[in-house]
Amino acid sequence: MADSAFKEALRKAKHRLDAQGAKRFIREFESKPVGDPVKVGFIVQMPEVWHVLEPVYKIMCGDKRFEPWLIIIPSYDIKSRTFADNVSDYFVNECVNGNVITAIKDGAWCDIDLQGFDYVFLQRPYNEYYPAHLKSGEIARQTRLCYITYATHEIIHDDEYPNDFFENVYLGFMEDDALTDMLNKRYSSGTHRRYFNVGHPAYENGLKLDKECGYSSVLWAPRWSTDPAVGVSHFSDYCKPLTGFDMGSGSLTVRPHPMMWDNFIKKGVMTEEEKAEILSDWDNAGIKTDPNKSILDTFNTTDILISDISSVVPMFFLSGKPVIYCPFDCDYTDVFRKILPGLYKAYDWDELSKTLKMLLSGEDPLREERLRILNESFLKYNHSSEAIVEEIYKNSTEHKKRGLDT
Repeated sequence: MADSAFKEALRKAKHRLDAQGAKRFIREFESKPVGDPVKVGFIVQMPEVWHVLEPVYKIMCGDKRFEPWLIIIPSYDIKSRTFADNVSDYFVNECVNGNVITAIKDGAWCDIDLQGFDYVFLQRPYNEYYPAHLKSGEIARQTRLCYITYATHEIIHDDEYPNDFFENVYLGFMEDDALTDMLNKRYSSGTHRRYFNVGHPAYENGLKLDKECGYSSVLWAPRWSTDPAVGVSHFSDYCKPLTGFDMGSGSLTVRPHPMMWDNFIKKGVMTEEEKAEILSDWDNAGIKTDPNKSILDTFNTTDILISDISSVVPMFFLSGKPVIYCPFDCDYTDVFRKILPGLYKAYDWDELSKTLKMLLSGEDPLREERLRILNESFLKYNHSSEAIVEEIYKNSTEHKKRGLDT
């Protein structure tokens, strides 16, 4: 007990020192001038969430005020806690303007001059997935760290905002007023607003999805965790019955969260052998696993979504097509509460199977309600990426003025 209490005291003391350091670095960069054009780095690692940063990056590629760069780091294996020896070609191929840096080659990390960048984006707010020299605290020492929520928030939960990351963010972009206000209060700055709600690129992408619904192709998106603190997965409940479900002339594709298989095996929810058996059963039943890196490509060919609590729910909802939501008892964010009346809710297999049969037959009683919610609450998200770019440029012009004054 004494040893545990000592470790906790050390942890709290370290956090206080880290927080003080973060505030000091933030203040220093509030008065440091930026370049012309504004040099912006995008540290990318996970193709599955690239759709959030991609529109901001591409706007900057076509804007002479900016010089955007892709900084590619390798994938991280949560089971072995190791990085791949090289980066994949995905982000190399995504580079529009030729400005690309690969952070590792043949297992050797490369030097990256972060001080040469005016702003740098990280994809996700979890420092454990980054090498030591690219964690948020190290970036904040050298330049201005920016962040757009890689996945929109559906649950109000403090653990979704780890201090070791968010205290280092210079400019952050959320999708909810209450969350934005909370972060600005928790991580206040003396001279500039650190967190903004100007919409979210995920919702902007959702509004651009194909809205034609054939009530035929079904996508199941099970959650990655069974922990009630972060939203439970119904994978174990519905895997076998969905595998044996008669889809008629329809089709079923499964897109598990990218972390689901590894997390389930790591936590003992299933074994490697059980995973192989499930995949074999799906293959025999004609069920596909989604091969696309970008979920937007999948959404464009999906008519009906089945999902646990997830950021994919509101994004797909904006297509106007039906969602069968497998509920989780929690405090929802304002945005998710807005869409709840337009979701079909399935609390057990009986409700899920009946709702699925109804939708596959073309009967969709919530369609008008979905369109009403969409038109009343979400059309404002059409230009979120442009708004984020403008906020960054506005911030950069303030620094140029301060730099001339000092």
